[in-house]
Amino acid sequence: MSLQDLYYNLRRREQHSNESFDETLQRRSARNEADRLRRARKRSDQLCQRRANRVRNQIEVNVPEHSCVNMSEVCEFCSALYLKNEVNSSKKYTKCCLDGKVRLPNPLTEAPDLFKELFCSNSQEAKNYRHHIREYNAALAFASMGAEIKTPPLHSNERNKPGYGQLYIFDSSKASNRRMENNQACLHSVMEKLDALLRSINPFAESYMQMHQLMQSNPAANVKMVFMEHTDLDLRRYNAPTSRTEVAAIFVGDDGEPPANRDICIYPVTDSYKNISSLNQCSDPMVYLLLFLNRECGWNSIMEHVEERRSAKRVRVTQLQYYSYRFVVRNAFSILHNSGKLFQQYIVDAYGKTEGSRLNYLRLNQKDLRVELYEGFSDALQTEATNNGSKI
Repeated sequence: MSLQDLYYNLRRREQHSNESFDETLQRRSARNEADRLRRARKRSDQLCQRRANRVRNQIEVNVPEHSCVNMSEVCEFCSALYLKNEVNSSKKYTKCCLDGKVRLPNPLTEAPDLFKELFCSNSQEAKNYRHHIREYNAALAFASMGAEIKTPPLHSNERNKPGYGQLYIFDSSKASNRRMENNQACLHSVMEKLDALLRSINPFAESYMQMHQLMQSNPAANVKMVFMEHTDLDLRRYNAPTSRTEVAAIFVGDDGEPPANRDICIYPVTDSYKNISSLNQCSDPMVYLLLFLNRECGWNSIMEHVEERRSAKRVRVTQLQYYSYRFVVRNAFSILHNSGKLFQQYIVDAYGKTEGSRLNYLRLNQKDLRVELYEGFSDALQTEATNNGSKI
């Protein structure tokens, strides 16, 4: 035993000799409790080890490995990629374009070089963008996404800070500073690059800037901008638009029929945000700006199947068929499939809109579906079951 250990033991004996009876009892109780906990932990560890050994002994040693191999099969109509066993009962791959019936009018275009760099590079900016892509999208979008899709007027009022499409009438650096106030995890340099790119290629940004310029040149006039549900509809039901972009018509004056229910009308100043119908083809590009970069529009109710392959009974492209076409994997670089959490959010939103449309159809077509007959049939079954003492 070393001198240090001897000195330590002597000091402990001296301390114990000076203790009162109650202090000695308290010290021994604490030591016994610590010993009890140590023994309990040891028994628990031993039990866990025995269970783990038992599980390992029960695991099959020779489990055959299953591989889905590569997506080597290609749709002859839209070039979608499939696994070999994804064929249907007719030995065809039809989940993408319904055997050539669906051909979208505005296929997603080639990704700009900035986005290829942000998705494929290992730089700090690229990693930050991929990790916070939902925040970047929300900061740059033209409409808010929640229980309802909403878009603000062109100018903010005293109660609300500028946001969404309102920021595109500001100087680029000022708009980026505003966006960074609520998105501090994002990088200012990335926000500025995205803002500059969108101002140069996005038709919604062009529309907001044109409306702002018209207001400056006609300060006393009533100016409104309409993102129509179908951009190819007859504009003669309105007064002739003063300006027209690829996605919107801008009107100066009070003449003309007001916009239809599902058209998106942007006014210079209002007290509240405008709700956007999920059936408007502009809703997806205005909310998911980083997925619809250029001039792509979303689904609309007048999309038709390819004429030479359509059936006599069904000629319209449904929401489910539209999203199925968009979501399949193809060989080209895809902004959708590289967008991580934002792509996942878009899938969930698409599912909600598709199921919502189905339920809305059932609600609005009760008479055509002759639901009252099913109700009578259900009542008859219930009565028969009650009489027989059984359940259905």
